[in-house]
Amino acid sequence: MDSRSVDTVPHTQWRDWIALRAVRGVGNVTYRELLERFATPHAALHAPVAALIDTGVHPTVAQAISTFDQWKAVDVQVEKLLQKSVRLVTRGDKNYPVNLTHLHDPPPFLYVRGTLLPEDRVAIAIVGSRVASSYGRGMAQALAHGLAERGVTVVSGLARGIDGEAHRSTLMAGGRTVAVLGSGVDVIYPSEHRGLAEDITKSGAVVSEFSLGTKPDAMHFPYRNRVISGLTLGTVVVEATEKSGSLITARCALEQNREVFAVPGPASTGRSQGPHRLIKEGAKLVETVDDILSEIAPTLVTRPLIAPTSPPLTLDPDEERLLGVLDGDPIHVDVVIAKSGLSAARVLELLLGLELKGAVTQLPGTHFALTSNGLNQRKKRL
Repeated sequence: MDSRSVDTVPHTQWRDWIALRAVRGVGNVTYRELLERFATPHAALHAPVAALIDTGVHPTVAQAISTFDQWKAVDVQVEKLLQKSVRLVTRGDKNYPVNLTHLHDPPPFLYVRGTLLPEDRVAIAIVGSRVASSYGRGMAQALAHGLAERGVTVVSGLARGIDGEAHRSTLMAGGRTVAVLGSGVDVIYPSEHRGLAEDITKSGAVVSEFSLGTKPDAMHFPYRNRVISGLTLGTVVVEATEKSGSLITARCALEQNREVFAVPGPASTGRSQGPHRLIKEGAKLVETVDDILSEIAPTLVTRPLIAPTSPPLTLDPDEERLLGVLDGDPIHVDVVIAKSGLSAARVLELLLGLELKGAVTQLPGTHFALTSNGLNQRKKRL
């Protein structure tokens, strides 16, 4: 089947795509095989049982497809998509990511807020530690900014730490970024990234293969990681322990025959263990964005994006005092209070205000750190 022959699949056909995926036993591989044989979900749903079995479908699954009767539940899903302005981008849509079509088990469709474009095929993933150092955050920012300037779409997972910095820096550079979730696109995790997710939908897309309302269960993230790497030409790992989920994304990239890049760090920190292991195993060492660009040069977009300058934040003296206390490394709120010389109530009020202004992010365990925007504002005041 030429999966890109149809410009856009109308929402009236979404119910067939959702229904076929809802049949017990129809996973991504079986779905792909059914599309190769029958061309559309509608044809597969109405095919004789014998024809389905002839495709290689197990007789029990073939019978379940032929007798599917959960149309009311499917219609409820379609109605929710329309209500929440979420699109179903299917294998029959011209904007279905071409890089995913090369996978053994591509999602038959993605739930999308925002827009996916054909030029997003020139994409690089940047992933890493959720509790990143100032060095790691700075590297993620610099790499994302440099890629965005060259018209490369930056893909990540909207997690705290490296992921968030990659998305934010891409947006600040005026580039396109895609966030892949391990939950429904209406369930933003972590919750403090709701504003960031909304910004991403205006300059890219928030996507998931999980239906609306799906919670961010741990079992979903390996599937999400494979989509992150599958959307791209290569994956960059910036800070990761040896048990980090970022290494799962790197392994997926290798299995998908994509490039793997790793940013080295201080040998004394656990966050460097993951990237260093990848480098030992053959990943390309990355010090600057040019190390990535040289590998993907044949597919680069030739016209770079123009990076807008971010307007300075308007801060009162107490907020500026907190900027001097915070940096890119997570600091516990008690330490912030002690170093600021302000009352606890005043510090909490200021931190909330700075978070709303996009200068500060709250991390697990009541720790706080400056965002890339906050770091830039701090540098301007030094």
